[in-house]
Amino acid sequence: MLLTILGLTLLASTPSVPPVSCQFVNGKRACGYSCQSSVDDVRCASTPYGTCGMFHGKVYCFDPPLAAIHHPPDEGLRPECKAIGDEAACGFNCLVAKGKVACARTPYGECREHLGELKCWDPPESVIHELGAETPRLACLTASTAIECGYDCKASRAEVRCAATPRGRCEKDDFRLECFDPPSLTHCAHVQPPDPAEVRKPKYQRKEAREAAEAARRAH
Repeated sequence: MLLTILGLTLLASTPSVPPVSCQFVNGKRACGYSCQSSVDDVRCASTPYGTCGMFHGKVYCFDPPLAAIHHPPDEGLRPECKAIGDEAACGFNCLVAKGKVACARTPYGECREHLGELKCWDPPESVIHELGAETPRLACLTASTAIECGYDCKASRAEVRCAATPRGRCEKDDFRLECFDPPSLTHCAHVQPPDPAEVRKPKYQRKEAREAAEAARRAH
């Protein structure tokens, strides 16, 4: 009986990773996930958490960093690909402006346009490992031609500085800007990746799935 319960527990905790698929197009072969192909191009994401998009016959693929995979936001982990004209980008919170497109690497990142240029920022992965879905939203500040995003941002007449972490601090003194970030003391070790289908779901759906699995476990 104990072995049966242990086996059921292991099966329940093992993520359902979909099988790798391969495509062959015009002498090119690609294997992975979310594969896309055109007449002469084929690409695949490296992980089941990634995505691919095709624009004007060219395929673009993206895979989230491990911190985002293990700590998805409340709305779920859903990378995207966007394009405008001949430009395309994949990631999160993509911004299309001034005929350009840019995306953040994590769902906690931000993209901004300033003087016709698009820039994106992401919190350090150590912050995402520590705070997960509670990671505060980045703030952005401009000064003349400068723009920066982060935390506790301060600006002089022509310069902007931001802390990289929510616990960081920036000071402005006699037009000098200095920022300091304390080191992260969190050690995050994951035994196995989460179920790809689960991390795409909003938080309330993930909670319902966990409760259903726990009820089934107790029933056995």
